[in-house]
Amino acid sequence: MAQITLAQALKEKNRLTGEINRLWGLFQRENSCLENHTRSIDVAKTLQTIEHYTAKLVELKTKIGSANATGNLKNMYLLEEAKNRMAKLNGTNGNEDSEREYVHNEGYIYTKRTAVFNEEQLLAMKRKLQIECNALQDKLDAYNALHKIEFDTPLTNE
Repeated sequence: MAQITLAQALKEKNRLTGEINRLWGLFQRENSCLENHTRSIDVAKTLQTIEHYTAKLVELKTKIGSANATGNLKNMYLLEEAKNRMAKLNGTNGNEDSEREYVHNEGYIYTKRTAVFNEEQLLAMKRKLQIECNALQDKLDAYNALHKIEFDTPLTNE
């Protein structure tokens, strides 16, 4: 069995997923056709290949998960949550301008918006989170480059 880094394993996981999706597309397109149509693939064999690749994908995901559980999982979750916070901050309104609104019997009036955290403060929070995300990603990348798992890809055997 070949030894590959977690970084390589993550790329292989994406390649396997892409190939499985491509094969499913062929399977779905070619499974039913007019009787005078010649299929471009062996549909049954394609399904067997999908099943084989799916089993290898589950094996690979399990090995990646196990390797990450020993020292990378906390950083993965910290990065995920930092990105979630960043997304929430990106969707937070810090506008403190005046807005025109229509009030019955009074016509249009201008009301000043207030924000607990203004645009400048939100931007500073996002910058701080981006620095945190960058540092966590660097830790993940270093871990993934150094730690290895055993895995034989089915894709190079074609």
